[in-house]
Amino acid sequence: MTQTKQPAGGSSTSAANFNSNSSASVSKLAPCPSSAHDVLLNNFQLKKKSYRVLLHGQQLVWERLQKIKPSSNEIKAPLPPDATSEGVCSYGPQSHVLHLDDVVSVKSGETKLASLQPPPPPSSETSSRSSSSSGVAMKPTCQYLTVNYALRLSKSQTDCNRWELRRLTFFNSDPYIVRQWDEELQARLYSSSPTRMRVRRLLVFINPYGGRKAGAQTYERHVRPIFQLAGVDATCITTQRANQVRDILLSHDLGVYDAVCCVGGDGTVAEVINGLLFRRMRELGLDEQSPPYIPRPALPVGVIPAGSTDTIAYSMHGTADVRTAAIHVILGQHRGLDVCSVSNGQSLLRFCASVLSYGYLGDVAAQSENYRWMGPRRYEYSGVKAFLSNRGYEAELRMLEEPDLLLTTPMQEEVPQSPDSVCSLGESLPSVCYANCQRCSFASSIQEQRSSQLIQEESRHTEKVEREEPELGDPYLTPSEAALLKPRIRPGNLQLPTGSISSMRNFGNEQWKVVRGNFFMICGANITCACARSPNGISRYSHLGDGCLDLILVKKTNLLNNIRFLLNTAGRSGDIRNLPFVEVYRTRKFQFRTLAAAGEEDYSLAGSCQPISPPGELGNPSSSAEFSSWNCDGEVVTDLDITMRSHCQLIEVFMRGPHSYSKPLKGGSTPTTPASSSDNVYCCCKD
Repeated sequence: MTQTKQPAGGSSTSAANFNSNSSASVSKLAPCPSSAHDVLLNNFQLKKKSYRVLLHGQQLVWERLQKIKPSSNEIKAPLPPDATSEGVCSYGPQSHVLHLDDVVSVKSGETKLASLQPPPPPSSETSSRSSSSSGVAMKPTCQYLTVNYALRLSKSQTDCNRWELRRLTFFNSDPYIVRQWDEELQARLYSSSPTRMRVRRLLVFINPYGGRKAGAQTYERHVRPIFQLAGVDATCITTQRANQVRDILLSHDLGVYDAVCCVGGDGTVAEVINGLLFRRMRELGLDEQSPPYIPRPALPVGVIPAGSTDTIAYSMHGTADVRTAAIHVILGQHRGLDVCSVSNGQSLLRFCASVLSYGYLGDVAAQSENYRWMGPRRYEYSGVKAFLSNRGYEAELRMLEEPDLLLTTPMQEEVPQSPDSVCSLGESLPSVCYANCQRCSFASSIQEQRSSQLIQEESRHTEKVEREEPELGDPYLTPSEAALLKPRIRPGNLQLPTGSISSMRNFGNEQWKVVRGNFFMICGANITCACARSPNGISRYSHLGDGCLDLILVKKTNLLNNIRFLLNTAGRSGDIRNLPFVEVYRTRKFQFRTLAAAGEEDYSLAGSCQPISPPGELGNPSSSAEFSSWNCDGEVVTDLDITMRSHCQLIEVFMRGPHSYSKPLKGGSTPTTPASSSDNVYCCCKD
């Protein structure tokens, strides 16, 4: 570690003999293994009370100073002892710990009011720094230092995933100490890391017509103040028509922006994702109708909920709170989100971020377009109407059967997934995606391992790869994009799960399950699709970044069972997997077509042979009640020959993932204070 420069007027002391009367000290200590910065230790005033404040690695610690007894000459400082074998540093019981990952901004000022003002935008801040560095160093005058940070309300009885803004204002009479702390905090705050990126320039799309038509008011009232507090230079575009977001992303220069943010519903989020993905394909010169692979966009995406249901934002954050979503964009921690491609027999149609549904939800989306004048009420009206008129739809689904590498541990063999038991890392029970999810992290590590193997193979067989596949040595390809081209590993001997499967066929080296029947609803869920009315969503055990999607098949039975299904999706304690007429399969790819287009040699779930409809009825689904429409992120798709494929962590989004709703056991030990609010801890939310 390098010794910091001693400011004028400050006295350097030992960490063991820290004197409370000294105004400043800079101690040279052994840092935690994760930090290579100097340790700062000084006395500050907080709410007119004296505190000892420590900056150690990525942690800010402050502790109230106690009165000194005449007989004692030493006071223990809130310094961490030697790091444990795991590299975790602990502090005293009276110490308050704040992780810099949760800090929004730092601002110094000559007065307390001046330190509470938002920091300048990046342009003016850069020019002021350059002018000060070119001239003579100016004498500091600031004595106040305000730290704005975010705190998750982990003990909330209603919403433990909601975040709030807090602040600390420290005072020191020595301006040199304040300036040193300000510069060091700013340097650590904006230090880059693979999973955290502080946004400075942001492109924001606002949909004023989505949901309750309050997108503009939502941004001005709740989002803009948070962006200003963090010193973000936001360029806002208010959309006026459908697909305008996609057109702007395809045609305009985005090189000056760090990220893209949208304020709207699920349809607005889908437009942003589709625009970034198709833009990336154009930049790489790929065929948009039939690309050999799907590249990963360079810009991450922020999602601010302002729609009717906001299932994407709710699944990502565990809440639809607007300020919470804006805080996650500011804090800069991002994760990979799975995105599914939707194509017909000829070309790629679009990308799906939440759910692709046929039957009931497809009818709701198609019918609600005629009642847009009703606002969000149109979904309730169309939902009741479609629920009563649904008579079931005959269909055939072929899902790709392959082993789930995420179920593999070093001591286990690869086993295929079962529709009745979707496990995570060898667990016997289905797992729920949460902050710091091990299943999603394991999927990301496998993706990187595959890409590294591909790069090694590419260096050995360059000429062969150039003839047969796109060039992996292209500098535009990231390791995750290159991993999409690697053939999946398939063990030779697989024991397939049982279920209502009519036949098994081999198409090349791929193994497929074929399921036929009369369905009330068919859903390909990329995420949980949770919302305020359905806290668990339609796919409770779907993960955000494991590279799989849940195929949910709801058979057509009777009106009572349909009501049971809706009640199970609405309650927090319900689970649709327990319903006998519901089947859930985890797959990476499935194909859909109506039984009228399928061959007559196969049989349905009921065992009856399905007749072939005239070709004319297939061309226009709306002309016959036998066919439904697809609901793709709220947009209507009328194609009947559909293929849905999941792409693992294809796009980066600002989120940390939802936190658990489980209560701690009675009489057990209480959870310790985490090093960061992003750590997954149990909270006391009611079930």
